[in-house]
Amino acid sequence: MKKLFTTFLFTLLMATYVTSSVRGQATQTQGQGIEVTSVYEIADADAVEGDIVTATDKGLVRANIGFDNKMFGVIQEQPLLVYRTETKGKPVIRSGIAQVNVTILNGPIQYGDYLTSSAIAGKAQKATESGYTFGIALAAFTGEGAEQIDGPKGKIASGKIPVAIRIEYTELTNPRFAGRLFGFIGTALLENVSDPKQIGNIVRFIAAGLVILLSFTFGFLTFSRSIAKSIEALGRNPLARSTIQLSILINIALLIVTGVIGIVASILIIKL
Repeated sequence: MKKLFTTFLFTLLMATYVTSSVRGQATQTQGQGIEVTSVYEIADADAVEGDIVTATDKGLVRANIGFDNKMFGVIQEQPLLVYRTETKGKPVIRSGIAQVNVTILNGPIQYGDYLTSSAIAGKAQKATESGYTFGIALAAFTGEGAEQIDGPKGKIASGKIPVAIRIEYTELTNPRFAGRLFGFIGTALLENVSDPKQIGNIVRFIAAGLVILLSFTFGFLTFSRSIAKSIEALGRNPLARSTIQLSILINIALLIVTGVIGIVASILIIKL
């Protein structure tokens, strides 16, 4: 009986000690991930704690475009709880609270602002329009006295703040589908323009679209009118039925050929 009581008392003391230790660690790690975090292999050797990573065909790398729809999570070197396996990598938090590397690339950050990825690899920025976000800022960041890092247009202030992680599509300024579409196109265009290597691709895609549009417009305006007139002539002059039908078939064929030529030309423009 005495041995059983001693075992019970020892177990109670150990439970009290573990609970106190966890609470103490939680107090000392304010702002770090408090959810169970898993270890993932990071394919980007330059990724550091607080960077946003995205899923690619090469693995998890730092996100380097705004409103990335494949954002995966945030690297945390010392989360409070982590599920470790034989996988060699770094803990990545996907929900909960995490310290995130942010910039003022899209303006100063206030408490409660939605944050998203940016053109600076791994670093977050304020989200000012609808798109994919990864969380809400739990502290302000104005950039005063902060570290300066290289940005798309020169030096930019960068720091680290706690963020409530939740990756989702967020409606901010464009509630309608058309506005969302143009906002997405504008964002994608600006992100690509910031990379000079992508300007040629943008020009090719625009040229290909114009070629298809012009080919179909020319075919419709030229041959569709002839088809309508031929059908009208067929009703007025039944004796010339064979000739008129042949004319209709030729116009339909020319309309199809014009469209095909436009499609082929656009494909060649894109691939060149």
